Amino acid sequence: MNKYLSEKLRIVSFVSMIMVVFLHSYNLTIKFSSGNIRFDSMYNIFIQNFFSQGITRVAVPIFFCISGYLFFLNIKGKINEFVVKYRKRAKSLLLPYLFWSLWGLMFYFFLQILPQSKKFFTSDLIVNYSFAKLLERIFIDPIPYQLWFLRDLMVLVILSPMIYWLTKYFRAILIILFFIIWLEFFRFSFVIVTNESIFFFCLGAYFAINKRDCLLKKFEQKYYLIFAFFWILLVFLKTGLICQNSDQKVLMLLLHKLSIIFGLIGIWSFYDILMIKKMNPNKMIFNISSFSFFLYAFHEPLLTLIRKGLFYIMGTREIVSIIIYFLAPIVTIIVSVLLGYFIKRNLPKFYKLITGGR
Repeated sequence: MNKYLSEKLRIVSFVSMIMVVFLHSYNLTIKFSSGNIRFDSMYNIFIQNFFSQGITRVAVPIFFCISGYLFFLNIKGKINEFVVKYRKRAKSLLLPYLFWSLWGLMFYFFLQILPQSKKFFTSDLIVNYSFAKLLERIFIDPIPYQLWFLRDLMVLVILSPMIYWLTKYFRAILIILFFIIWLEFFRFSFVIVTNESIFFFCLGAYFAINKRDCLLKKFEQKYYLIFAFFWILLVFLKTGLICQNSDQKVLMLLLHKLSIIFGLIGIWSFYDILMIKKMNPNKMIFNISSFSFFLYAFHEPLLTLIRKGLFYIMGTREIVSIIIYFLAPIVTIIVSVLLGYFIKRNLPKFYKLITGGR
């Protein structure tokens, strides 16, 4: 992999990670011990759905694409290659998954027994868990819910030999099949992984195995503008239907899926536009992007606590909901990056362990 593509993957991953934080900032319904509060002004519904249910929905597909591409890059299909990959992914995926799952469990446990913070928890008290429920919360359904991505990724890694041979020999036919399944116009589930994760992971694998040079091609500015225009337009139309409480579910689903495709290409090509007259990406952004994984793992439940804390301080008006929608993720990102920097500088071995060597 050349330097330009390596830097591009890193920056695009960081931008996608910021999108994920804003995706999770959605607060049209807030749960407190005293009851649920729902915000229903049209401008609030439009703004939050435009970003959290529209623009930011491209982030996870980008992550799976990049993960699939990097996993299968330079793989020739030999058994020992997959054995080596398994060992590496045990350190980079499994260990961080277990650490952050346990961290979330213990963090919530202590908050739930403190009188000052207990009022923010309405149900699902850890002290009431059965042993089976505790195991489920650690291994299957972690409290830091964003870990589902690592869970799916580990399953896909286990299935990687089969994915390799299917992708190598069926090529575009396999991708088209998974694409049709991902469209969800008919009910089908892979059960152990989501339709989205397997489609985009295999799409990344397809580029790594069969079309490696494709990612090195750069879009001209006019093409970026076309993709960006249709991306925003599709998200706008879909958000408008949400605000109207439209029952056009098939149309909304189609707009959603198409917006993800156009958004993925738009973000990928936007980097090339920004780098037209530059040799290297912005140094500060590039350095901060090294904390992408820490931000991913740490931003929840921190974001939820910041969001609820701000509502407790600022009240529950519609304008406050919008302010917190943007303020909470900004605070979360700053706190996460600063804490990640502190740990990496003072406890480098520990930081390496909890981020899988990233």
